Parts: sequence; C-alpha cells; structure tokens
Amino acid sequence: MTNVEKKRLILFIAIAYGVTIIMSIFMKIGLNNGHDLSAFMNVMMTYPACGVILGLLCFGDKEMKLPKIGYLVFLVTSAIMVVVALLSAFLPETMIESGAGLISNWNMYSQYVLLAGSAIAYILFWVCGKEKRKNAGLSRNHVLLSIAFVALFILFFVLRIYIGYGVVKLGGIDPGFDTLNATVFNLNTWITCGILLLNFPLTFIAFLGEEYGWRYYLQPIMQKKFGLRGGVLLLGVIWAIWHLGADFMFYSTDSGPQMFVAQLITCVALGIFFGYVFMKTQNIWAIAIMHYINNNFIVIFSGGDVNVLQNQTVSWGALIVSLVQNLIFMAFILAPIYNKKKEVAES
Repeated sequence: MTNVEKKRLILFIAIAYGVTIIMSIFMKIGLNNGHDLSAFMNVMMTYPACGVILGLLCFGDKEMKLPKIGYLVFLVTSAIMVVVALLSAFLPETMIESGAGLISNWNMYSQYVLLAGSAIAYILFWVCGKEKRKNAGLSRNHVLLSIAFVALFILFFVLRIYIGYGVVKLGGIDPGFDTLNATVFNLNTWITCGILLLNFPLTFIAFLGEEYGWRYYLQPIMQKKFGLRGGVLLLGVIWAIWHLGADFMFYSTDSGPQMFVAQLITCVALGIFFGYVFMKTQNIWAIAIMHYINNNFIVIFSGGDVNVLQNQTVSWGALIVSLVQNLIFMAFILAPIYNKKKEVAES
C-alpha cells in the first residue's frame, strides 16, 4: 500500500468510524432526553461514502477527472443532515402521523434534505460523463446481470422470511403463515414494492453512502490483504461493529447484546452475498439497490409501520432463527469465485 493509499484509508476510517463514534455521544444525549433518533440513523449511512469521497478529493490523482460537483452535493447533503441530527438531540420534537406510523419532525426534516440532495446528486452523477463515472467507480456495469441479481435478492428476501417462520413453527409457535401469505400473494404488495423501487433515486445517497464505502472501497482492500473469502468475512464483522451504537440505542434499548449478535449474523451474511454480486458485476449501484430493498421491504412485509426497526426486543433464542434464515446468503461463500487467487475477482 502506497503512502497515498494509506492516507486515504486513514481518512476513511476517521470519517466512517470516527464521526460515527462522536455522533453516538449525541445519540445517547438524545436517547436520555427521550427523543427519536431516526435523524441520526439517516445521516449515519452517509459517513462511509463521505470518507471515500474526501479521500479521493484530498489524496487522489489531481489529473483524474471525477464528478466533483456530484461529490460536493453528496458532502453538503450529509453535512446538513448532521446538523439536523444534532438539533434533534436537544430541541423539542413533534410526532407527526405519516400514514405509516408516527415520525418525528426532525426525522422528516432529515428526509427532506436527503430527498433534495439525492435528486440533485443522482442527476449530476448521470450527466457527468462516462469517464468521470468510471474513475469514481459509479459506472453501471453489466446492467442485465445486475438486474437479475436484484431480482434474485428479492426472491431470497421473501424466502428468508418464510424460512424464519418455518423455524419458529418447528419450535411449536404459530408465526402466522396465513397473514404472511396474504401479504406475499397480494398484488397491492408488489405494486407498493415497485413504486418503492422507482423512488430509489430520491434516497440513494443513504444506501450508496454505505455501499460506496464498504463494498466499492474497503472490500478490495480487505480482499487484497486477507484473500477474497477471508476479506469478505472480515468486512462483514467490520460492518457489524460499525452498527454497535445503533444496536444499543436505536434498534434495541433493552437487548443490545442480542441485537449486536443479530447484526453480526446479518452483516456477515449480506456481506457475503453483496460481495459476491459486486465481484461478478463491478456495479455498486446494484448493491446499493439491494441494500435499499432490504431496509425498506422490511417495512412493507411487516405491516407498513415505518418504526418496525426501532426498539426491538431480541431474545437469545431468536438468534438461532436469524442464523438459519440467513444461511441462503451465507452459502455464497462457497461460490467458485471466492476460490480465485487474484486480488479482485471480476467476471
């Protein structure tokens, strides 16, 4: 690793992890004040990409053409969302009925900023030209294959739910298959999913925000150091640890250790599959869309409550269910591409 590459990596870690840790302090203040922490979660997803972008702008090849205006919009959007999140920890909040559950005014403000920034940045990344997109790693490579993988992910997403229900059923508890079937085989469910997918450009900064950091930037570094298979597995652990504050203060407040283990299982499993797809397609947009699907389809298939991910209570027994249902993603660690010896495998 060259000195420039080391500087970029240090800056990435400082932003992705350092800012997350600092903001966790203010999350704790917000939690103690009884405030909703959604604005913190919204902006947290942008930190990894901000680390990559700042590394390219500060230490990258000055002669290399990059989508600098799009990058600037991305960074400004994240900065404004940071301010909104900080304000949400201290100032009074108002809970607003959204039609899909109560959300705080600060969450809404944060989403407005995300929507505006995403719409502008998406256009800028689209019109910046092929050379700049390629240099930035934002090319839409292997489009048909990427679409196929996204469709496969949706299939696996639903299958994962059924597997989880099946494991619970084996434990002697009725998980409600009738309700699940009524949702899965309802045309309106899939119309809602389709509309949601069309909205990806309006919130993409959050999801590209993570995947641009983890899969596009850090995965090749980890694989070069630890091998294709080992690098992806370790990246899953790194990704899970990054969620630590959220696991104890947002996703759960009464079962943080269990939530972290559940996060570890999910991040390793999805990291294996996302890593596989990225190696096959070199299309970070496909990974960002799958991340978007994973986070948002949960709301649709859980009854439409936008707050379904907050304040969960996770039992140690539930971790067995999580492990079994995520085996469909973990199985991809056996894919032949992970046996390759080259530093970064491409199809």
